Amino acid sequence: MINTFIFDFDGLILDTELACYQTWVDIYKTYQAKLPIEEWIVCVGTSDEAFDPIQYLKQITKIESLDANEILHFHDKEYRKRTCKLEIKPGVMDYLEWAKNNQFNIAIASSANKDWVITHLESLKIIQYFDLIKTNNDVEKVKPDPELFSLIKKSFQINDFEAVIFEDSFHGINAGLASNLFTVAVPNELTRNLDLSAAHLIITGLDAIAPSKLLKTLENKLKMTL
Repeated sequence: MINTFIFDFDGLILDTELACYQTWVDIYKTYQAKLPIEEWIVCVGTSDEAFDPIQYLKQITKIESLDANEILHFHDKEYRKRTCKLEIKPGVMDYLEWAKNNQFNIAIASSANKDWVITHLESLKIIQYFDLIKTNNDVEKVKPDPELFSLIKKSFQINDFEAVIFEDSFHGINAGLASNLFTVAVPNELTRNLDLSAAHLIITGLDAIAPSKLLKTLENKLKMTL
């Protein structure tokens, strides 16, 4: 029986992924350059190492003398300004409240840094909802590797398909499927055009379906495969 909800953070609880991309787009504009979403999307939901925006900027502008540290510092400052203004995405609070009221385990599994995640959760005043927060500080490999989810399964002592993972990215969905847990795709503005059909279920947002109905849908899917 399903007894656990596992949430991604960036792009799922807050639209930080869009804010990050938009900040880079603005930086590129100052160099009369463009950052195509097709280039950027490879790093959404996984490590920042998947795409180097400074190296790509050097490549397309042919400016080898770019000060990477200065640009990264500026991006970080502007990015944090944008994320401080973001509101929790629709439906998130309904799922957190429902899970708490129904004695579900609630966790976050994020490829981001723990300080980043916790700082935002505290600022949003929702950190108390989460029984467990696992980030890139806790594992050797982030998504699409399933290590984050395997760690949460072990911590909660849950079996296959006793948890629902909510993910917005291709990498996150692959990690969820590899961990043998129900994986629900909740695409955001950056990822809505990706092929996320491998997920057990795709919903337009957490406000699109009530938690009880979602659970019933997933349990029925499992019965059909037995």
